[in-house]
Amino acid sequence: MNASWLFKWWMPDVVQEQAIGGWIKQAGSGVREAHCRLDEIADPLNSEYLAYFEDYRTRYFYDRLIEGQGVEVILECLSKHSGHPEHWMDLGAGVISLFWSIGVDADRLKTVHACDLVPEALQVLKTFKESDEVPQCYRDALALLNKPDTVLSDVRNAGWSYHVFDCLRTWSDHFGDLRHDLVTAIGCFGLSCGPAQYRQAFASAAHCLSPGGRFIGVDWVRSARFIAEEGHDNTYLDVDMIRGCGEAERLQLHSIEQVHIVGDPYYDRLIVWSFENDD
Repeated sequence: MNASWLFKWWMPDVVQEQAIGGWIKQAGSGVREAHCRLDEIADPLNSEYLAYFEDYRTRYFYDRLIEGQGVEVILECLSKHSGHPEHWMDLGAGVISLFWSIGVDADRLKTVHACDLVPEALQVLKTFKESDEVPQCYRDALALLNKPDTVLSDVRNAGWSYHVFDCLRTWSDHFGDLRHDLVTAIGCFGLSCGPAQYRQAFASAAHCLSPGGRFIGVDWVRSARFIAEEGHDNTYLDVDMIRGCGEAERLQLHSIEQVHIVGDPYYDRLIVWSFENDD
């Protein structure tokens, strides 16, 4: 989950714990089970984490879009390659599934499974989804794709559920026999510690695809500065490795593109990819 192309992305007086990256490195799910639904959590959620994710949402996903940071490529990929899904699973959803839904054809959409390790992120997403708020960057994205505001209403009215689990670890059978027409992993798999964990997460997600299902992802590659500050090095990410993940799962490649980011101190480039399960 990254937002370097939105709003006033970075300011010198903003400390990393407030917003950078849209994830909390030290935060686990606080749930012992391999998977649970947000509405099954009985204990109070962490108020500091809730404040963090609401700050992230309103800091980066509120004001106007900024060109040249990759958002156009991502939305175009979603619009061109997401098909006509009835069941959508968004991995590493954080607070921004509704934003990416602007690129998805929602005419047939019945269910949205929003998945994240941190329940507080999902709670902020849920609260926002249930409102009628349409921030400026959402309006800009709608205009970019020449879509009406009703697109957001259609997605908001679908059947949403919120799933707490770590998609970078071994999956249990979270969804039974349900297979998804669309699986997205936007800013998620790039948090893997290395290629082996990335391939494992990719394979687990690919197994949730229905025949003809689409699999779309985005990985942000960190700058040397961000790696030094936070310690997570994901410069192993490249086009050939991701293409190989798709080949290993016998998926058909629709598109893969590397986009260099302009003027971002924390991310150098992003890779946008799309596959289809043609079994």
